Amino acid sequence: MEPEIAKYMRMERKPGSIDVHPNIDAIVLSYDIDVQILGAKENPLHGEKKSLKKIIELPMINSRTDCHSLSREVINQCDLIHHSRLSEVEQIIYYLKKRKLQGLKGPSKIEVIKGSYIPILITGDGDKNGEKASYAEANYNNLLEYIDLLYEGMPEKIRGAHFIQYLARDPENLDALSKNETLISALGRVLREDWKRSITLSTHLVFTFFCFSVYSKFHDIILKCKVGSICMDIIDFELRRYDKWKASLDGGEAPTDAPIVKKTCPNSASMTEIPRSRIPEPVRPRSGNFSDANIKSAMDGSIYDDLTTSMESLDDKKLTPEQKTKRFRTLLRKQEHLLRVAYYLLLNIAEDESVEEKMSKRNIVGLLIKALERDNNDMLILVTTFLKKLSIMQCNKEVMSTYNIVDSLSKLLDSKSADLVHLTLKLLFNLSFDNKLRSKMIRSGFIPKIVCFMGDDRHQEVVFKLLYHLSYDEDSKSYFVECIGLILDMLLLSGNNEGDKIMIALCINLAAHAEISQQMVRNMRLQSLVTRAFTYEDSMLMKLLHNISNNSSLSASFIEFVGDISKTVVDSQDMDFVRESIGILSNLHLPDLDWAEIFNHFGLAQWIKKIISVNNADPELVLQVIILLSTAAADENCAKLLCDNGIMKKLIDLLKTHQEDDEIVLQIIYTFYVTLWHKDNIHYLIEKTDVPAYLVDLLQDNNKNIRKICNTCLNIISEYDSVWADRIRIEKFRHHNAQWLQMVDSQQLEPEEEEEDELPPYLNTEYLSQAVVKPMSSNKSLHLEEDKELDDYMLQDDFDIENIEDYELEDL
Repeated sequence: MEPEIAKYMRMERKPGSIDVHPNIDAIVLSYDIDVQILGAKENPLHGEKKSLKKIIELPMINSRTDCHSLSREVINQCDLIHHSRLSEVEQIIYYLKKRKLQGLKGPSKIEVIKGSYIPILITGDGDKNGEKASYAEANYNNLLEYIDLLYEGMPEKIRGAHFIQYLARDPENLDALSKNETLISALGRVLREDWKRSITLSTHLVFTFFCFSVYSKFHDIILKCKVGSICMDIIDFELRRYDKWKASLDGGEAPTDAPIVKKTCPNSASMTEIPRSRIPEPVRPRSGNFSDANIKSAMDGSIYDDLTTSMESLDDKKLTPEQKTKRFRTLLRKQEHLLRVAYYLLLNIAEDESVEEKMSKRNIVGLLIKALERDNNDMLILVTTFLKKLSIMQCNKEVMSTYNIVDSLSKLLDSKSADLVHLTLKLLFNLSFDNKLRSKMIRSGFIPKIVCFMGDDRHQEVVFKLLYHLSYDEDSKSYFVECIGLILDMLLLSGNNEGDKIMIALCINLAAHAEISQQMVRNMRLQSLVTRAFTYEDSMLMKLLHNISNNSSLSASFIEFVGDISKTVVDSQDMDFVRESIGILSNLHLPDLDWAEIFNHFGLAQWIKKIISVNNADPELVLQVIILLSTAAADENCAKLLCDNGIMKKLIDLLKTHQEDDEIVLQIIYTFYVTLWHKDNIHYLIEKTDVPAYLVDLLQDNNKNIRKICNTCLNIISEYDSVWADRIRIEKFRHHNAQWLQMVDSQQLEPEEEEEDELPPYLNTEYLSQAVVKPMSSNKSLHLEEDKELDDYMLQDDFDIENIEDYELEDL
């Protein structure tokens, strides 16, 4: 290289591993230095790489050293260590601190893995599976050695899985670990083949995959290794094994070992079974001595020995009851830790709907509900969270119903854990969308339990939502009689918050119950509700008052508010508020109430006339106005006022507009009926309106109630006007004998030679109409003597018409 060509020199330092110095209190930092000589255009002309080590001594470390603060100081002073490696430096300093303390106390038993600076500190005599070993920390640089341990015996597998788990706990390592196909393959294989052999091994492996499941981008790795399916098998196995332990401890009969998880392919071998070639078989002694001692010595260290002498069993007859209980507690603690991690992993990957669907097909719901029998709060919180997520789908609710989930959740409401209670209430809220489950909650006495949580701010919102759902059923309302006063007091004491709407909606449902509505008006609560409703112009509160007013025994309680309500109807611009206000007035069927004075004083007649004249008015508002008119028309003076103001004629126009709406038509006819109670108004409706004609037409309506009330109105008109009486009678006859009259009209005349007969074989309906509709008088009488048969026929028909009228009134 010519010196004239060289222009620049670039040096890069790449940090490597951070280790502990084997002898002194120091950190050993490995790094690579890359020096390059560049030309004029920054083209590399020459380069050289070299690996170096930097020793950071910490001579002042002692028992009072703050590891976190010291690690920050080290990173600030050394630019080769990135701040993201803070936790790694802190772990090394913590180890140095512990090592110095151990050195002062005396030598400890230390085992060093080949070539590594990371020792394994064994705090006590570990068992043969190494399950009591306590690991100081794991080093990513030794990953290959940890993977090699997965191919050794059970103690080595547990040790290697433990180290890998520690590496996976650091989120910064996950990306690199996920790209190591050898590691992922080894973890999946060991979990698939050996999960039944050791709870500790299963826990380490499942926890490692759980660390990946926290991030969605690593879910493909979990799905590729079918870890989710294996976890479901693990949970199923452990739950059934717990039942066996419990039966063995209590001395009872072992339960049936029926699996909860459904197999996806029942005809194929399970992926979790040990391959046939690895099934352990007793080894025949070579010496020819077949004594038990020799056979046992031959079995030592084999897979068969691992499977048969496991400490994860209570079947050892040498154990005393106290020892059995102690071992059971130890196994239970390990098992619950494994179950929590497995459930959490499944919950994380269930964010994919397709994965959740596969879990549901394999009966994840059954596994979760089975776990509700346990007493571990952490696991119950996790299981309840999972069930809450699954309960969104109706198919999962149906499965939960078959497992009697409502009975299983009852005890959780008695828990001292506020988080568990809150999640249980949310789960119950999701389940309450199902009619069967909601009824089950009511029958199981959940309402008194749920009501107890109303005063807790943490649960208040979900409690009122749940109670609102439960209030749908009529059978549930009687449970609220004792607590409705508390609910209303909470509503009145709170501000006008968004959450108050749930309480108001609950009260609206409950107000339909007669006894509850009576409780609502006691202790001046009615006055407070009315005041608050007018202050905030709250349409929901007005709807609550409307429902309370439906109780006829409470109508008198609203008399003092009639003026304010009537004024609001005319002045308010909120149509929802107006509609509910009109509904309250409509329910006041009080004989002493002077409706004429109310209509005149507040101008209600003109306002109503304006509302029913608008073609695009809200049908619900129009309906409430018509109901109010029927209530007010019971007052004779008010009925006359309505006639004089032309409101009755407007109702006829409204009848034409809403002829397809049966409810509006029925209420209009009922208003006519109430108006006909007063003799002074009958003449007006007959002579100056078309009410009788429309009532006659509506006799043929498809709605039974409309026909019935029309028939009643026409009977009143018939008693007052004889002309309309005859017409009404013949129209009723036509309606009742429509098929027979249609046959008469379609009857063809006989041939011309028979036309000499004075009358056809059957009477023509046109002739019949002429003979009956004309009023009979002394000057104009029918010459019935000319045809005696016609006279007898009509007399018979008149008899039938009377019977028809009675039939209509009784049946319709």
